[in-house]
Amino acid sequence: MLNQAIHRTATLVLALGGEIRCLTTDWRFVTGLGREHPVENGFAWHHTLGVPFLPGSSVKGIVRAWAETWIDPPVSDDVRRIFGPDGEVRDKHVGSVIFFDALPVKPVRLEADVMTPHYALYYQQDRPENPPGDWYDPVPIPFLTVAPSQVFLFALAPRRLDDEQGRADCQRAMEWLTEALAAVGAGAKTAVGYGRFVRQEKEESEIRRGLTAYDVTFTPAADKLSGVPSGKHVPPAAMSPLRAEMEEDGYNRDPDRFMSALTTKWLKKLQDDQTIPDEKREIAVLLKEWYLMYRGEQWRRPNKKNKAKIAEIKKVLGE
Repeated sequence: MLNQAIHRTATLVLALGGEIRCLTTDWRFVTGLGREHPVENGFAWHHTLGVPFLPGSSVKGIVRAWAETWIDPPVSDDVRRIFGPDGEVRDKHVGSVIFFDALPVKPVRLEADVMTPHYALYYQQDRPENPPGDWYDPVPIPFLTVAPSQVFLFALAPRRLDDEQGRADCQRAMEWLTEALAAVGAGAKTAVGYGRFVRQEKEESEIRRGLTAYDVTFTPAADKLSGVPSGKHVPPAAMSPLRAEMEEDGYNRDPDRFMSALTTKWLKKLQDDQTIPDEKREIAVLLKEWYLMYRGEQWRRPNKKNKAKIAEIKKVLGE
């Protein structure tokens, strides 16, 4: 059930032109500690999956706080567009990016932890009539945590599929999210080191590879341009000739093999004067989509090896 949820989320987000990223807990992670619970300390369990999770509203709050507090120079106009205006603004509207719940990609390992506050009476009173002192007894309070090295899927998507600015905002918000999770963390007790995450690219690649083998709806944006019908798993016969030829070159089954075909075959077609403009456009769209699915970081920050390739694709797309 969890595996299905992860694949459906990833499929939906990529079909919307969004971003997915896997990050693993660097140390313990506590989520929902302030929720009501019979033993005082709550824990955020997903209502249908029964696993620890970070609600999308919390993910959005983390990214917004990072953008408003830590980004220099200030990016207030971008913050208002991406997240929407704050509560005191009359001209209310939604932001350009949708934030999804962060879910673990596999059943997670939990660990018990304990806090031992010494001055409970001092903290519980409205007026500090009982000052903190060493004569109080420490009170051990157990609570649950997510163990280190547990991988979570974070997903963002533009609110509108045809909004180029929304796609750019989505990529930027994902970069802010990655930075915020590594630097300040998520959940409770971040001031003492809980809730830090680091990127896990290997798990991310495995999820992307598994999407085509999974029997769910997945119609990439490029297939819409090439006339592939939506609503079902796309059979090879329903693909455009160019799309089907790319599949034979390993487009979704073997990204390393397709990278070789991209270099020796498909870029040459883009540069060939005999290729008609509509085919060039479709090839460029498909290649961009492939980069975003399997080499997203390289597309955003081209290195020496792929800078010329990406520039050629963008040239055809007019970017």
